[in-house]
Amino acid sequence: MNLSGVNVDYLEDEQDVEGLIKALKDKDYLIRKEAARALKKVGDERAVDSLIDSLRYKSWHSDYVVLNSVRENSAEALGKIGDPRAVPYLIQSMQDDPDEEVRLKAAWALGEIGDPEAVDALIISLEDESWSVRRTAANALGMIGDHRAVPSLINALEDSDWHVRKYAAVSLGKMQDERAIPILLEAMDDEDADVRWKAMLALGKLGESAVDPLIKTLKNKNWRVRAKSAEVLGKIGGEKALNALICLLLGKRKDNNRHVRGKAAEGLGRIGDERALEALRHAQKDEYKYVRDKADISIQKIIKPRKEVRILNYDNGEVSFDYSDHWEIITTSDAKKVVRGLYKNNSITLSLNRNTDVAEISSHEFAEMLKDVFRIQGSDVIDERYFEKYGMEVYEIYGENHEVTPTSILIISFKKEDLLYYMWFVGDPVAFEEAGEDIEIMVDNFYIYG
Repeated sequence: MNLSGVNVDYLEDEQDVEGLIKALKDKDYLIRKEAARALKKVGDERAVDSLIDSLRYKSWHSDYVVLNSVRENSAEALGKIGDPRAVPYLIQSMQDDPDEEVRLKAAWALGEIGDPEAVDALIISLEDESWSVRRTAANALGMIGDHRAVPSLINALEDSDWHVRKYAAVSLGKMQDERAIPILLEAMDDEDADVRWKAMLALGKLGESAVDPLIKTLKNKNWRVRAKSAEVLGKIGGEKALNALICLLLGKRKDNNRHVRGKAAEGLGRIGDERALEALRHAQKDEYKYVRDKADISIQKIIKPRKEVRILNYDNGEVSFDYSDHWEIITTSDAKKVVRGLYKNNSITLSLNRNTDVAEISSHEFAEMLKDVFRIQGSDVIDERYFEKYGMEVYEIYGENHEVTPTSILIISFKKEDLLYYMWFVGDPVAFEEAGEDIEIMVDNFYIYG
C-alpha cells in the first residue's frame, strides 16, 4: 500500500524529474523502487547525483530486499543516461554489491557509457561467481572496444558457462584482434551451437587476417572444424580462400567428408569466381546428393542465367535494389508495401521495412525475434542462412504457413551499423517457385547507402 501519497506513474507520465528525484528518497521503499524504475525510462541527466546515491549499498539494505531493486534500477538508469560521472560508482557496485542482479546491471551500464576507465574493473568481473555478471562484463568489454581486454576475453572463451563463451566470442569479433584467431578456431568446435556460431561470425569479421589460420585448420582431424573453416573462408573470400576451397573438391587434397565438400562448394558459390567452375562441375558428380546440390546451386550463382526481362530499379536515397518488370511499384495505405509481383493469377507481396537504433542487435538476434513471430503466426521455419556482403550482415529465413491456405514467407534482413532493413515476401508457394530468379535479383543487389 502507498502510505506516502506519491503517484509515481503520474510523475513519470508528466516527465516530472524533480518529483521523481524526491520520490527516490521516500521513506516507503516501494516508492523508491518505482521512482528508480521511472527514472530509468525518463533518462534525464538531472537525476544523476540522486541515482548515484541510490546506487550505493549499505549493510542495512540486507534487511529490505526491495532495496536491491532500487539499486538495480538506479544502475540501469545511469547506463541509459550515459553520464561518465557515474563510472566510479558503477565500478564500485559491480565489484562490491552482494546482489548479482545489481552487479550485472552495473556492468551493463558501464558498457553503455563506454568509458575506458571501466575496462580493468570489467576484466576483474570476468571472474565473478555469477555467470550472468561474467557474461555481461564480456559483452560490455566488446562495446567499449579497448584492446587491453583481448587476453582476458580469450581466457573467457574457456569459461564453464556457454553464455560467457558466447559473448566473449562476440566481443572478440568486434575488436578484430588477430591474437584471438587461434582460440576462435578452437571455439568453432565448442559443445554449444551458439558459441560455435558466434566464433564463426567473429572469424568472418577478422577478414583476410584469418585466412591463413583457417586454411591450416582444413587439415584438422575433426570434420566439423574443417566444415566451419570452409564456410568462413567462403564468407571472407579472396584469392587464397578461393584456391583452398577448390582444393577441397579436387586432386590430392580433396576432403574425404561430404559435409566439408558441401561447405566448400557452397563457399565457392558465395565467392562467385568463374575459376571455381571446374571444381564445382567435378562436385556435381559427387557420390553424395548433398554435395551435388550445393555444387548445382553455386554454379547457377556464378553463371547467373537470367530471363529476358527488363530490369528496373528502386532507390529512395537510403536503399536501392533492382527488380524485373514482372513486378511493379504500388501505392497503398500501408507505407511498407513497395513492390508486388504477379504470377499465374497469384500475387506475391514484398514489404520493405526499416528499423533504426539497432546497433546492439545482431542480424542473428533480429532473426531470432522474427522466428518468434513465425511461431506466433503458426508458421514453420523451413530454412535459414547468414552471410555478409557490401558491409551488411544478411540473414535469410524461409517459412511456410498452412493454417488457412498454403503460404510461403521469405524474410531477408540487411543490417549495416545502426540501420536495419528487411524484405518480407509473402505469397502462394507455386508463385514463389516461378518468382525464384526475380527474388534472387532483388536480394543479390540490395544495398544500404552510407
